Amino acid sequence: MILNIKHQTNYNFYSNVPRLVQSLKLYPSNCKNQKVIDWNISTSIGQLTKSHQDSLGHTIYNIYNEGLIGEQTIISEGKIHTKDFHGVMHGLVDKVNPFCFLRFTYLTKPGEKLIKLSKKIKQKKDQIKFCHDLNRIVSEVLDFKTGITNNKTTAEEALKTEKGVCQDYAHILISLSKIFNIPSRYINGYLMDDNNISHYSSHAWVEMYINDLGWVAFDPSHKKCIDQNYVRISCGYDFSDASPIKGVKLNYLGEEDLNFKLDINTEQ
Repeated sequence: MILNIKHQTNYNFYSNVPRLVQSLKLYPSNCKNQKVIDWNISTSIGQLTKSHQDSLGHTIYNIYNEGLIGEQTIISEGKIHTKDFHGVMHGLVDKVNPFCFLRFTYLTKPGEKLIKLSKKIKQKKDQIKFCHDLNRIVSEVLDFKTGITNNKTTAEEALKTEKGVCQDYAHILISLSKIFNIPSRYINGYLMDDNNISHYSSHAWVEMYINDLGWVAFDPSHKKCIDQNYVRISCGYDFSDASPIKGVKLNYLGEEDLNFKLDINTEQ
C-alpha cells in the first residue's frame, strides 16, 4: 500500500524565546515493512539541519531559533510504501541490544494493580503465543476513552482508571511484558484507519522482542499485530522517550500552545 501523509505541528509562543533548540524524530523508519518513497521536513521559522542517525535508527533533524515569538509551524510530509509482514519487523537499523528494553521507566513501572494482573497470567513456553495473549489481555483491561488520561499518566494509573487511549494501552503492555522478562518498547507513528478518517492523530503501539524472530509489533488498542496500514516513526522506552519533537528553551518562562493536524490518504 502507498500512503500519503502530511503531519503539521503548530506552536504559539506568547513571549520572546531567547533560544530554542528542537530535536526531531519525524523521519519514518526505513525497513522492509515500509519504504520511504519521498519525505520532507520543513519549518516556518528557524534553521533546520539534518543532524545524524542515532543508535535506534532515527534520522535526527534539529531546528535552531533565537528570539522566537509567535507562531511556528513544523511540517513533515511524504509518501511511504508499506507491506504486511504480520507484525514482524524486518530490516530495522538498530544497534541497541534488545535486553536494554527490559528497563522500567516512570511511565511503565508496575504498581500493585499491574503486579496483581500479572499473577493471574500463566506464562507459556511458546513465546509467540504468549505475546499474543498479553496483547489480547491488555486490549480488554481498558475502555478506549479520550480526555481521561494525559501524557504524564502512568501505566499503573491508567489501569486503575480502566479508561484511556492508545498510549495507555501501550504503556500497560510494555510494563506487563517486562514483568515476564520480555523486552518491549513504545512505538510512535501513524495508522490509516477507515473508522477515524475525519480526524487522524498520531498513534502508539508496542514492539516486543521474541527469540529467533526479532521485534514484533503489537497494537493492543486494536487487538492485533500491525499491518500495511501502519507507518513507524520513532521508538523508545515510553511516550516521553519516543516523542517525535523535543525542545530545549533557554531563559524562557512564558507559555505556549501546541496543536497539530494529520492527513493520510492512500494510492491504489
